[in-house]
Amino acid sequence: MMPRCQIQSGLIAIALFSALLVGCVGTGRGSPGSGDVAAQPTPLLTDALPTPRLDGIAAERREVRFVSGDVELAGELDLPPGAGPHPLVFIIHHSGPVPRDSYGYLAEILLRAGYAVFRFDKRGTGASGGVYGCCESDDALAAYHAAIAQPGIDRCQVFIVAQSIGTQYLAMRFEEYAQAQAPRGVALLSSLLHADDIVRINAPIIVIVADSEPELQAIGPEAAAAHNARFSSSAALYIAEGAEHTLFDIRNGPIDWTDPRWVERYHRGAMEALVQQLDAWRVARAPRECERQR
Repeated sequence: MMPRCQIQSGLIAIALFSALLVGCVGTGRGSPGSGDVAAQPTPLLTDALPTPRLDGIAAERREVRFVSGDVELAGELDLPPGAGPHPLVFIIHHSGPVPRDSYGYLAEILLRAGYAVFRFDKRGTGASGGVYGCCESDDALAAYHAAIAQPGIDRCQVFIVAQSIGTQYLAMRFEEYAQAQAPRGVALLSSLLHADDIVRINAPIIVIVADSEPELQAIGPEAAAAHNARFSSSAALYIAEGAEHTLFDIRNGPIDWTDPRWVERYHRGAMEALVQQLDAWRVARAPRECERQR
């Protein structure tokens, strides 16, 4: 199990910043939804295998084609076993020519936890048309529209997971996402958002960042505090000890991204924190206006 520390809902006092960075990281196991040190959670049962192995985990893997501008893009909705409709996790990718397979490990984790997952191939990658290098925020928003329109998902239980540059795309256009379907919660993995930007996201959030980030205080405690101050204590923070930027564990050495086994080295504590927070949002009462639409 990975040691971890997290700051939960509630204003994060300036006096806690140095304690978090110096005395707290790695000293205990926080739990989303609680300010106290909690019992160790049940480990996630997953081998983090590449996407093709989802055939034994997903009840359905649905190819979804959608248009962004003048280009047809390709995505995939993976549905968990059991009767629907299912809560949906929509993923906004990190930077680079990233296809859906780069998030196969995360799809496996979330499917096992009972979530439907939507991933897509960036423009010019995988089965998507066009040429990589433009229009990423447009394409991500178009993918979101396609995802929430799919049968089998519960539109009262939609969550967004954005990583790295994806956190910036989400913050820039959050009002458009909310107009299409307001998310119940937003997870900012490897967040790049400082205080001025994170407050654009008017939804409960969890910030999950590596302890190796050069701007850790600004994108972690200070950003979470700013969001809490604006939106009545709706932000949680988890700092992954021994992780590189994209939340893979480097305590046993750097990641060789050419080795397919990189998928096995995701930071267990970070992913546990993500699933626990999603679960907490999931069991919370849905907004009344959403319930009326069911």
